[in-house]
Amino acid sequence: MRAVREVAQPVVVIEKVDPAVYDDGQKPAPADLPRAVDGDDRAYVIFTSGSTGTPKGVVMTHRAATNTVAAVVERHGIGPEDSVLAVSSLDFDLSVFDVFGLLGAGGTVVCIAESDRRDAFTWCELIRRHRVTVWNSAPALADMLTVAAEDGPELPLRLILVSGDWVSPTLPARIRAITEDRAVSGDGHAVGARVVAMGGSHRERDLVE
Repeated sequence: MRAVREVAQPVVVIEKVDPAVYDDGQKPAPADLPRAVDGDDRAYVIFTSGSTGTPKGVVMTHRAATNTVAAVVERHGIGPEDSVLAVSSLDFDLSVFDVFGLLGAGGTVVCIAESDRRDAFTWCELIRRHRVTVWNSAPALADMLTVAAEDGPELPLRLILVSGDWVSPTLPARIRAITEDRAVSGDGHAVGARVVAMGGSHRERDLVE
């Protein structure tokens, strides 16, 4: 191995074992493989906003996160033709669905430059340019989207998911006005960090003034 490297002068060496092992003339040591991950193992800890006091860490297991993401994907028929605008920051639990739900279904995640993260007009531009089909955010961000998009062409979104806070009764109608009358789903958290714990689709006939 050493002789080959000296002659070839490679930029990168890709091998199953560390080439340094051969330099020492020793047999490769057995790999210390990690144990298999169980569904009840902790996947991550995410903290609540602290709006009612000190932020609380919520432990999410692999099973809980996987089942939640899979249920939302199945319910809304998310597939390879779908894409989502990553408007929710990675420290907010809605991003768990953006990343694992869309990518797991073969879809696409369209990222936003940090400087444009709160620029709703840039959101509209990205949605139109990349033909984004799924929106997933807190109601306040969806409200910003409706204001920015009201004077432009309709957005190609087919599914709008809003959760994590109170949804204004007028928001679904304003969303449909900018998205060719697409479906709106209001989802909710059980503990403020569970991605989605309940949900209901909203259609025009459901509107109560």
